[in-house]
Amino acid sequence: MDFFYDKSKPKVKEKSYGKLAVQQRLRLAMAFLNPLRSIIAETWLGYGKGNKSKAFGQALKKLIQDAIEGQYPDQRIVPDRVAISMGMLPSVDIQDVALGPEVLEIYFSSEENPLAKAADEVVLVAYSPEAGVAGRNPITCTRTEGYIKVDLPPQLQTAPFHAYLFVHSTSKKQYSKSVYVGYIEP
Repeated sequence: MDFFYDKSKPKVKEKSYGKLAVQQRLRLAMAFLNPLRSIIAETWLGYGKGNKSKAFGQALKKLIQDAIEGQYPDQRIVPDRVAISMGMLPSVDIQDVALGPEVLEIYFSSEENPLAKAADEVVLVAYSPEAGVAGRNPITCTRTEGYIKVDLPPQLQTAPFHAYLFVHSTSKKQYSKSVYVGYIEP
């Protein structure tokens, strides 16, 4: 008898090109955003309707749509298109970046805008995907100061990292879209 179906033999089916491309995009996006999960849960909360996992999903969706370039299998993330925060507050303009031996200093300016308040706080996020380290400034800095200085942890003093700035209201209810400062190499 010729068997045309045998339950004991597993069915091996190759995955389609499109499915592999989508899986790779999702893997790249998850690997990039996962260390930033706590910041994204806070800054995207309005887009997640108060749910942290929905907020992360919205950030993931935005990264996949805007920040992944190339064709499978050579897809990559473009860090300056990644939005680690999103909102309607006006962001700041980067004027100068100075990297010292253990310190990162960023000078910025802010245009006059009815939505921009002098007490809005500026947050700096330093992130090294290669080292698997992400951090933010512990000291509060306001929009009117025009300057933020952060002591770098030992892991980021020797490794290159990406830096992002964003602004939030004092109540942490409103956020700006993040600004990519750059890829900083010691």
